[in-house]
Order: sequence, then structure tokens, then C-alpha cells
Amino acid sequence: MIAHLTRMMILFQLLMLVFIAAMLKHVQIVDSWSLASLASAGILMLSRAGIVFHNFFLSRALCQVCADGQRLSRVGTAAMMLSELRFSLLCWFRLFPFAHPYVCCFEKDGASPVLLLHGYGANSGFWQRFHLRLVAAQISHSAMDLEPVLGSIDSYAHGIEKAVTHLLAESDASSLILVCHSMGGLAARAWLRCYGHHRVKRVITLGTPHAGSLLAGYGIGINARQMLPESAWTREERHWLSTLAASESMARRSLFVSLWSRHDNIVMPQASGALEGAKNVALEGVGHVALGFEERVLDRVMQEISEARQNKS
Repeated sequence: MIAHLTRMMILFQLLMLVFIAAMLKHVQIVDSWSLASLASAGILMLSRAGIVFHNFFLSRALCQVCADGQRLSRVGTAAMMLSELRFSLLCWFRLFPFAHPYVCCFEKDGASPVLLLHGYGANSGFWQRFHLRLVAAQISHSAMDLEPVLGSIDSYAHGIEKAVTHLLAESDASSLILVCHSMGGLAARAWLRCYGHHRVKRVITLGTPHAGSLLAGYGIGINARQMLPESAWTREERHWLSTLAASESMARRSLFVSLWSRHDNIVMPQASGALEGAKNVALEGVGHVALGFEERVLDRVMQEISEARQNKS
């Protein structure tokens, strides 16, 4: 579904590019089609950058301090924002439009495979860079699409169960590791509530709003509503995240490793990325989308996977 939507968006933006270029030439702001096309592309790029950069201000990510109590330097802030823009564009214009779920197994890999769960508004294409890491390490893995796109997070549990069963059968393993970005971590928790944790070695979440995010209020769909913090719900409503948390034991929480960023531009407040009872790792100077692409984050995830696969218990 997301693949289809992003292809339509690319087509729409190409049409907009032609329209803006034609208008620029019509009003004689530029004289040639080549300059008009470049100017049009620049306008569209600035609009995309504006959306990404606006989220950093909206989430107050740029006001957050590092572990040492200091704010990011101007150079560090600029690098973080440009990295987030780069990977956001990569996802929407290259990875999402042509993605599809897949299973990749290696005969000589006898340890726990990895199931990849993407976040809100994304698809299996999000894991392209991480897929290359897993292939290089000869680790069996699969990536699925969480659908319906705007459905309840609870509704993803059945599809996750099918993906888990299939991956374990294909890899001839009895347990697996889940790596989840953003909403994918909540989908994993909802699946665990339904099917238990007896087949799970570890759940690694990246930028998951475990306690909710105020920016989810700008999203659409049942799943966006479910990601709001308790303060955004009325007294008459049952807060989805609180109900989910009440269903979890400390034994289940101990399976989690939560990597969250102090400068996340989507999760607000940023500390919502920490999960009580889990192993929480605070990162700095990395945006929400970039959590799935920056090498230092991937290094840490691979380390956690390696430790889990070596653990025989």
C-alpha cells in the first residue's frame, strides 16, 4: 500500500515540477526550460526540507541537552538535520516505492533469525541498509509490511504471527529476534500480548514511542491515535498504551532493548522512547528516520543481535 502511495506521490510531484517550471517560464522569471526546471526542483526540495526541519522545532528536539548537560553544537545540529533530510528523501523517493516483503535465509546460519518491523507510514523498504548488514553477516532475516496502513496496531498481531511462524520454519530455528523502528516496536508489544514471548530472544526497538508522542496527533488513522500519550486522551477513553503496559510482565520487558534519541524529531517528549524494565540506550545527535541508517546505530543493533544469538538460554 505504501509502495503504491509513494509511487503516486512521485508522479504527482513530477507533474508539479512541470507545472511550476511552466509558470516560471510563462511569467518570464527565467528564460529557458532548463533553468525553469532547476528552479522548480529547488522549490520542491525546499518544501520537503521545510517539513523535515519543521519537525525538529515542533518536537523541541533542538532544545534537548546531551548527557553532559550541553546542547549540540551548531555543526552537530546542522549535520543531524541534513542527515535526517537525506534519509527521509531516500526512503520516500527510492526505497518505499519499490519495496516488498521478503525472507532471506542462509543454510549455515543455525542461530536465531531476525524479523524487521517498520514504523508508521513506512514499509519493508525502510530496512534496506540494515538488510545489507544482515546479508554480510550471513544472518537469516525477513521484513514484512504492517497493513492496513491506518489500522489499529492490534490488527498487526496476526500478520506478525504469520511472519514469525514462516521465518522460524524457513530458518529451522526455535526462537527469533525482532528489530523494530518507531511504531513497529508497539506492534511487537501488541503481538507479544496476544501470542506470548516463548519464541523471542530479544526485541530491539529504535525510536519507538513507548510512552507515546504528542506529534502523533498530526497523524491520521487509528494507529496514530493509539500512539498519543495519556495526557492527550479524555477520562472516558481507555488509553491504549496504558492498557498495553498493564498487560506486560517484567519478564517480558526484560527482553527489550530500547535505543532512543535525545534529539528525536518525531517522538515528543523524547524520553518516551525509554521503556521501564528494558535495557535503555540513549543516543544523541540522530533524528527519527536516521536511526535506521546511521552506521553507529546499526553497529549497536548488530552488537545486540550478536549477543542475543550467542545467549543459549
